[in-house]
Amino acid sequence: MDKDYIVPGTAFRKLRAAKSLGQTVYIYGATGYGKTRLVKQYLADRRYVYFSCGEVGTELPVPAAVKEGKKGRLIVVADDMHLLKNADKQGELLSLAGRPDIWLILIGRSPLPSWLMPPYVNRGFIVIPEEDLSLGEREIASYLEGQQVPATSEELAYLARKSQGNAYIIRHTALRMKEGMRPGPEMTREIQNAFADYLENYVLPQWDSDLLEFLMQISVVEEFDLPLAEMISGNSQALGMVERALEAGNFLSVKNGVYCLRSVLVGALRKRAVKVYGSVKMADYAYNAGLYYEMHDQIVPALAMFERCGRTERIRELLVRNARLNPGNGHYFELRRYYLSLKEEETEGSPVLMAGMSMLCSLLLQEEDSERWYRKLETYEMSAKGGQKREALSRLAYLDIALPHRGSTDTIQIMKRMPALLFDKGIGLPEFSVTSNIPSTMNGGKDFCHWSREDRKLAATIGMLLERVFGRYGKGLVKAALGESLYEKGGGDYEVLTLLTRARMEAESGGVPEIAFAAVGIQVRFHVFHGELQTARLLLSSFEKAVREQGACQLLPNIAALKCRLDLAGGGGKRAWRTG
Repeated sequence: MDKDYIVPGTAFRKLRAAKSLGQTVYIYGATGYGKTRLVKQYLADRRYVYFSCGEVGTELPVPAAVKEGKKGRLIVVADDMHLLKNADKQGELLSLAGRPDIWLILIGRSPLPSWLMPPYVNRGFIVIPEEDLSLGEREIASYLEGQQVPATSEELAYLARKSQGNAYIIRHTALRMKEGMRPGPEMTREIQNAFADYLENYVLPQWDSDLLEFLMQISVVEEFDLPLAEMISGNSQALGMVERALEAGNFLSVKNGVYCLRSVLVGALRKRAVKVYGSVKMADYAYNAGLYYEMHDQIVPALAMFERCGRTERIRELLVRNARLNPGNGHYFELRRYYLSLKEEETEGSPVLMAGMSMLCSLLLQEEDSERWYRKLETYEMSAKGGQKREALSRLAYLDIALPHRGSTDTIQIMKRMPALLFDKGIGLPEFSVTSNIPSTMNGGKDFCHWSREDRKLAATIGMLLERVFGRYGKGLVKAALGESLYEKGGGDYEVLTLLTRARMEAESGGVPEIAFAAVGIQVRFHVFHGELQTARLLLSSFEKAVREQGACQLLPNIAALKCRLDLAGGGGKRAWRTG
């Protein structure tokens, strides 16, 4: 066998099986996976008819019939199936699939196209997908050994992961290794750039011009749904374009309505797009994507798009909007680079940004910087007037309660001052989350476990005050906290469940899902402690469904964590569940 050829074992075995059964074969995969090389290597000692669908003339170059009495079948290989768009020629090829005197091998870049589905269903093609062509560590090791290029097990694992089993990339890698280069980020970048150049110069020109234009515009993002594609390109026919792209090559995948472009194709499209449209026009497409993300409250990708197109004023506006959210719903940590890159004078002009910086520094365990921004906000409030003064007072009150590094020792006294500070002056407290999306009120955003010693007294004395101060975030809060406290101390089952159930009902009636999740989380732990694992699963599954319907996506990671804990519990571990 040719030492320059990498043998994909699964694909070879399927070809042998198809030959013995006389079944039509459909082979597909993206550029570089060795589809054509596989077939030619397998048929090296056999006679066959080969043609590319991109080069056929008025009729397919296949004999009209095979002489009677001739043993065996005529082997016909039709390559570049993605280029066969003429319906009459498609019909000619379909007629070959049903002939007993022909073994038909079809090679394309995309999964089975729609016009091949009828014979596939009726006659049962053997399909060799890209996964069967993809090379694993063992095959890569065998090839490198044949090329007399030694590689460590770590290097083989790295190559398999980075190349995604693509034979073109592996062969290029072997050449560079012969020159003394070792697998690593530098080699990966070089080979991916070379592959992107190949796609740009030899693959992309084969596509229809309108499809190529659409994909170049969309390439400002790597993942998109149809509304985003329409927003970026301004093309209302995005669905039709995407369907054509799916059949043009195995470069686009779809899952749950989200389409994903391969990274190597993205590189090729962006390089060509800059040449065709120019960097200014591409910045406009990135701005369109940023607006879409902003409209759908996807702050992180919106900032990335605005940064790419140089719209710094939009970045600041989004940072202000994010700073209005509590840390449970906002993206403080994810956006820390953007916040910390703001000039101090930009931040000092906004009470919301100063409060956001104080909170971010506290979350980053930078207590001195957090207090420094708090003092700047105090100074700003003293000289501010009107709405800006009310905003600053509101943010200061919020920080007095919420800053993590300050603890919760003085929270009760701060709460008692709130009515005079806020409501009597017509000032509202900013969005506040006690739980930080964790299924607990006593040990969520801050640690209130020491309140448990006087839980009933506190609920009776400051319960209504808490609900008033926190607004909709306070609905169900007191009952959820009291239920959790009693559960942790081994309180009566009936009282605990009653409090948690009422807390969830209040939170779901004009409150927030974070408080409902805190109540549900304790209920789940309660049922597991009592050996009712299935009840706990059903309860959490029902709540997750409601959360998804409400779009409260910030809770999903911790719901997933609680589901994992359920799996680990397995109906046992009562002591662990009681103590948390």
